[in-house]
Amino acid sequence: MGKMILFAGKEFPAGNDMASGASFQGRRVIATSLAVSEDSADGEGEVQKSGGVIQVNWNRSSALSCRSLALKCENEGGVDEAVLVFDEFYLATKYREVNNNAQILEELVSSYQYLTQELISRFNRQSDKCHKLIFLYKSNFSLADGVNSSSVRASGIELSNPLIAAASGAFKSYAENVAANLVDNSNITPILVACDPANDLSKRDSSLSVWLCEYMDSIDALKKPLSPKQKVAWVKAGAKNPGGFGLLGF
Repeated sequence: MGKMILFAGKEFPAGNDMASGASFQGRRVIATSLAVSEDSADGEGEVQKSGGVIQVNWNRSSALSCRSLALKCENEGGVDEAVLVFDEFYLATKYREVNNNAQILEELVSSYQYLTQELISRFNRQSDKCHKLIFLYKSNFSLADGVNSSSVRASGIELSNPLIAAASGAFKSYAENVAANLVDNSNITPILVACDPANDLSKRDSSLSVWLCEYMDSIDALKKPLSPKQKVAWVKAGAKNPGGFGLLGF
């Protein structure tokens, strides 16, 4: 039976391509969803979709929902690879009309932190195998970038407003420091992946997901585990060598 991978942060249907790419690579896939199961009494249900992708409803603003999501992953056999996705362009579009600081804080900052801690707690209790915790950061241009660059202004794309830009910074900083905290953990391998708007994989989530699965398989094939410095360095999406090449310096 193939590895189980969780994608959290780009909810179905927007996350369909990412899930499809992982399925193509032989993964069993669990993904967060905005849909509510008709069979669920509390709105925290899950839906089995064609293609084998299990969708689990995730209320981002609820710490209890994060715990429920992690528990349901366990009930499906346990997750081998968890990918926390911060797609800044997707979120900038989704939260275009949201000017509520508290809502952004809960849904785009606290949610990732709650879920990360739940996953780490469960991974540490499953000492029979090594898990991977991936932070996938797809960056976007901000309003400040638009002021500083005529080409960004002329592109007509959705720019990240101050709240989204701040949330993306929080995600990046949190990811780096969680990775730093896990460098000596034998149960969990942290992986930081960055994909900027100029990256060829930025608009092709299925290809991005295929690459990510191949990259993780390459890590498994290494004779030596990643060094602490490699674990806290951002890897450019599309990089070929997990042994140390293709690293980004923010």
